[in-house]
Amino acid sequence: MRAKDLIPEELKEALLPLAERVEIYAAGGPVRDSLLNRPFKDLDLVVREEALSLAKELAGRLGTKVVPLDEEEGVFRLPLERGFFLDLSEFRENAEGISQDLMARDFTINALAVPLKDFLLQPKEAWKIIDPTGGLLDLERRLIRAIGRKNLTADPLRLLRAYRLGAELGFRLEEKTRALVRELSGRLKEVARERIGAEVKALFENPCGGFVKLMAEDGLLFEVFPELKRAQGVPQPSFHHLDVFGHLLLSLEKADLVLEDPSRFFGPPPGEDPFREVVQSVEGEAAVRLAALFHDVGKPETFAIRHRITFYEHDREGARIFEEIGLRLCLPKRLVKKVTAYIRHHMRPFHLLREFRAGRLTKRAMRRFVKDCPDYPALFLVAMADSLASAGPDKEEELEGELAALFWEIYRFHQETFILQEKERLVTGRDLIELFGLEPGPVFRELLEAVEEARAEGTIRDRKEALAFLGDLIRKRFAPEFSGRS
Repeated sequence: MRAKDLIPEELKEALLPLAERVEIYAAGGPVRDSLLNRPFKDLDLVVREEALSLAKELAGRLGTKVVPLDEEEGVFRLPLERGFFLDLSEFRENAEGISQDLMARDFTINALAVPLKDFLLQPKEAWKIIDPTGGLLDLERRLIRAIGRKNLTADPLRLLRAYRLGAELGFRLEEKTRALVRELSGRLKEVARERIGAEVKALFENPCGGFVKLMAEDGLLFEVFPELKRAQGVPQPSFHHLDVFGHLLLSLEKADLVLEDPSRFFGPPPGEDPFREVVQSVEGEAAVRLAALFHDVGKPETFAIRHRITFYEHDREGARIFEEIGLRLCLPKRLVKKVTAYIRHHMRPFHLLREFRAGRLTKRAMRRFVKDCPDYPALFLVAMADSLASAGPDKEEELEGELAALFWEIYRFHQETFILQEKERLVTGRDLIELFGLEPGPVFRELLEAVEEARAEGTIRDRKEALAFLGDLIRKRFAPEFSGRS
């Protein structure tokens, strides 16, 4: 994979004259990713002269706009088509050349630069790479290494970025860098919450269980999520082998495994893969990982000892807590909505499993579940991670196998019954108005849903039976009012 093949052709044509005229370099992520044979969607350019005038010149050629990212430091962005963007920045203050500019970056693997003309036209084997910090060696060693303490204090968000990069690239963190994080973790409070939220989102879009565990060891996790601190040392019933916090960390690690290959835990799909939509979406995967880490975050608030340890309503409390976290970190609303739904409903697969084991699982119960949890394949991925992270002496044998069997039972119901009934309803709200004389209101949903539940159970089969069922239900529901009207 050549860098020039990833750059839009119109951008390449606009940049080549610039590369001939001024001292300009491709730097940072695109150089690193090209050397790792990874695709990139942004191009980071560093120039000696004023960046704004060059940005305006390029924007005119490309038909886009200039977005200031940091006018004081001379950093500007040009958004392009298909999600690609170009960042243009000036040499940092007091930097006499590109090497000094690179020395002020965060990590050695990001402190690499290539003359733009080489980057655009030459294969990477022919690049003249500027590497003042040993980044090339660290790429070979697959190592995240901070350039220095002052580089981290210059922008404390870099503390969090170390773990995000590790998760994204599959690299390990240098021990000295982790020591610096432990020393400086409190400085993360200086960073705008929106920037922290963006790094958190990027972290959970990648397999990150091992790195979140390191963040906990290094104290950084509790700077980002102080809510998790309260889960440390909270005991659990003997279904579990870890305290609440340990279980949450392990659940995230198990979620990474489940997302990597759902068929390993659920078996091969009989046809179309119901998990594909989740595992092929970075937002879908991030939502499952976040829900795995936070599904029991409400337990410390609901802990009680009666005849045993209990956590009544911890699912609702956990959803409330994560909603607050999402607001605090300015996470995307759609992502927060998904995660809070998974947390709120994370116990339901296990409740249904009890009925399934006893042979009492009804179509009505499955219908209610699918209506309440339309993202139920993702919810089952969270449930599987939760189960795998539990290994206490009172855990039922074959629990994961039974959970998988329950999933396929619900999936068959959804495909063979629920979807058809939703498309071809026997009665509608218009019937309630025209045939039964009811005024539109919240009760309409209750009545129509009762019909569909009875249909799912096989109590009614056609429109005639549905209308008769509705008549009986309405007479019971509105007996005095209804009889008086007739």
